[in-house]
Amino acid sequence: MKKLFLLAMIALASVGINAQTVKGEGSLMGNIGYQTNYERFGLGVQGRYAIANNLRIAPDVTFYFPKDKITGLDVSVNFHYVFNFKKDGQGFSVYPLAGIGMQNNFYGKKSMEVDGKEIEIDRSNSTKFAFNLGGGITLPISERNYLNAEARFMFAKDDNVAIMLGYGYRF
Repeated sequence: MKKLFLLAMIALASVGINAQTVKGEGSLMGNIGYQTNYERFGLGVQGRYAIANNLRIAPDVTFYFPKDKITGLDVSVNFHYVFNFKKDGQGFSVYPLAGIGMQNNFYGKKSMEVDGKEIEIDRSNSTKFAFNLGGGITLPISERNYLNAEARFMFAKDDNVAIMLGYGYRF
């Protein structure tokens, strides 16, 4: 076990580590993902802007497809602290994230049977505010394009985890 730990430490030391993202750098990313609480898939878009050399703001909007007549729309603003792992111009970056979010759910009309009687439940919606914690990894595929994977836990009345995979473009 000690040898494995030592090998991992040597491997990490051989890769240059720095915490820099160029201030003013921006990107736009489309993503697909899954929300665990409602067990539904979603499509989203995320913008990123580096407000300091190692800190970026990342607002996003995600539409979750209906499941059991419940449709979702999440809006979040997160902050990423970026760690770049590079060697010879190749590499990847990881980031923890923290932010705030708003979970919107739209409930369609439903019919239920209660005590042998058919009851109609009308349409409704709900909005809940959340605190986000999570992290992600970014893998550049060219100078301007990258792949991204992100997971975030949304602390709200209905806690859930959102797992997203994306493709982005730097400008």
